[in-house]
Amino acid sequence: MRLNFKYQSAGRAREKAFSLLEVLIAAVVIAIIYAALFSGINSTFGLLQSTRENLRATQIIVSRMEGLRLCAWSSSQLFNTNVVPPTFTDTFYPLGMNSTTNKSTVYFGTMTITPNPTLSPAASYGSNFALVKVSVTWTNGGNGRPTTHTRSMSTYVAKFGMQNYIYYH
Repeated sequence: MRLNFKYQSAGRAREKAFSLLEVLIAAVVIAIIYAALFSGINSTFGLLQSTRENLRATQIIVSRMEGLRLCAWSSSQLFNTNVVPPTFTDTFYPLGMNSTTNKSTVYFGTMTITPNPTLSPAASYGSNFALVKVSVTWTNGGNGRPTTHTRSMSTYVAKFGMQNYIYYH
């Protein structure tokens, strides 16, 4: 009886083992899961970088537009290209950081100021404000394929706006 018991134990041990085919299938399934996980993490970092670049472009545009609101209309600061340049460049990283080692993204911008913009219907106060359009273009080299992006915003600047309040009050 004791011999019979050992024989049954050895047989059960053989039944619990995995075959080579089962091990190979499990390895393939694990490899597919790891590849999918790595691909998901990689695309997440790419999306995060793209979102950061878009946010920085929006920050640059808003900064330029808000700076224009402080320019004096009466002393011709707003329409002076020395005060408000029509083209500009900015980087992804602030001036305090070393952008050469960080390989920062360079943004190229244009700013157009149109006095007395055409309104539909026409308004009597049309000569007291200007249309401002700021556009920013940048190129990122994601995955070896450089892609050019552009963002732009438009706003109006009034002759009797915030700059009069700040300078005269």
